[in-house]
Amino acid sequence: MVIDEQGSERLKLRLDLWQLEIFCAVAEHQSFSRAGEALFISQPTVTTHIAALEKRLGVKLFDRTTRKVTLTPAGKLLYRRAKALLAEHEAALQELSRFQGGLIGSVVFGASTIPGQYLLPAVMAQFCQRFPKVRVTMRISSSQQILDRVAMGELEFGVVGVKPDDPQLNAFPLWDDEVVLIVPTEHEWATRSFVPLDELRSQPFVFREEGSGTRQTFEQFLAQYGFSPRRLTVVAEVGSTEAVKQFVAAGNAVGVVSIRAVDCETEARRLAVVRLREGRITRQFFAAVPTDRSLSPAGETFLQFLRSQTR
Repeated sequence: MVIDEQGSERLKLRLDLWQLEIFCAVAEHQSFSRAGEALFISQPTVTTHIAALEKRLGVKLFDRTTRKVTLTPAGKLLYRRAKALLAEHEAALQELSRFQGGLIGSVVFGASTIPGQYLLPAVMAQFCQRFPKVRVTMRISSSQQILDRVAMGELEFGVVGVKPDDPQLNAFPLWDDEVVLIVPTEHEWATRSFVPLDELRSQPFVFREEGSGTRQTFEQFLAQYGFSPRRLTVVAEVGSTEAVKQFVAAGNAVGVVSIRAVDCETEARRLAVVRLREGRITRQFFAAVPTDRSLSPAGETFLQFLRSQTR
């Protein structure tokens, strides 16, 4: 067999899948130490593999500072390709596992706070009982962050509280939901079932962060009635629904949350639910799936199982 110089160079540049997995972990965690923790290897091992990969490719993949690690332009290019290669590798292993009598593999997906905390854990438990050789990993973040990570290929798909407006993503409806106001039981609204929009201006509010599906749904409802969210007095922004509930229960502010998140608190008489006189604030949760790539066999099976549980 004869190999020319160009072919010889290509052989030298063959990529190692384990190094690519380490590289992607560093890119996603923006840290060598956190990547090592996620992969159950030491930080020096991570550093050694990244150095070897950079030397093999002849390019710098990361810019390193004392606070975080970010991808260089070459690193961003490799990251997109590496995620595709790793996904194909995982899909091949999962498809071959069917010949061994069962589905084997892993699913990594994302969810916004409400489905991630209150809806999906039970579905995941049922799925794992039916497919015990599949490992399911859920990452929880805001709806917008989950959609961004699905579009980038970091997650197979996402379950979020807003319908994605992105040509890179398809949306499949799942559960129905309602967004409500919550107040402490000592609040002046606690004994009222409904309040008019105009009274919102007189109260302090605690909101979820920008990118939250719950917040976006509430603000869209206000806009339908010509009420700008800027007219509200927002005294705090927090990063989770649980934090909203704790803030409201401890103070005198009004919170905006999913009805699915407050059943226990209302039964325990910590919080009271209040709705707007103008109407109920309803929405749906969606599964967001990329349009430009296929799900792994395990991911496709989990998504089909999820959709069957919400019909």
